[in-house]
Amino acid sequence: MKRKLREHRLQQQLSQNELADLSGISLRTVQRIESGMSSGSPFVIRALCKTLQIEPDDLITDKGLHPDGIKPAETMAGTDPTKGIYDVRLKYINFSAVSVLFFPFLNLVFPTVLYFVFKKSLSHSRDKEAALKILSFQILWSFATLTMMIFIPVLDHYVFKVGDVSEIPLFVWCYLIQAILLIAIMLNTAGNINRERGILTFVPNIL
Repeated sequence: MKRKLREHRLQQQLSQNELADLSGISLRTVQRIESGMSSGSPFVIRALCKTLQIEPDDLITDKGLHPDGIKPAETMAGTDPTKGIYDVRLKYINFSAVSVLFFPFLNLVFPTVLYFVFKKSLSHSRDKEAALKILSFQILWSFATLTMMIFIPVLDHYVFKVGDVSEIPLFVWCYLIQAILLIAIMLNTAGNINRERGILTFVPNIL
């Protein structure tokens, strides 16, 4: 494997540092594989294959057997490794929504900026679709929250009367609840990215 990984990396004119950055695998792990000190875990193999746009058999020395004694089909659970793992940049787009805690609706700005920064690097359609799902959710959340902040004061004035007994307006409490919900969904999305599951399946893609 060490020879084949180095060959494919050099064919694409990538340094070990560049391969590590693009794949989300540590530089130390790449160095250990190329030096023959490690055969790489299934997760590492999938990440490297996706980045180099090759099949596992192109990287594994024995096409019938993984270096750890596992057959490729068993290692990859019968899936295409180039489609099974998400691009690490999706994590940056997703986590940038935490900016909503610093200023209202910044969750629209930072994910959008990062999407356009990383757009060309998201080479697989699955990654692009996932990124658009994240942006769609941020847009829908912002629209719903803004609508609530407009109508809640009216309802409070005529119905709830919370403003008469509390120094903190009701719409502020509603915004905080919405922000907590946003962070919870963001963390769940991050977990699904790590576990290679569907992202925001309940959210329609409006982009």
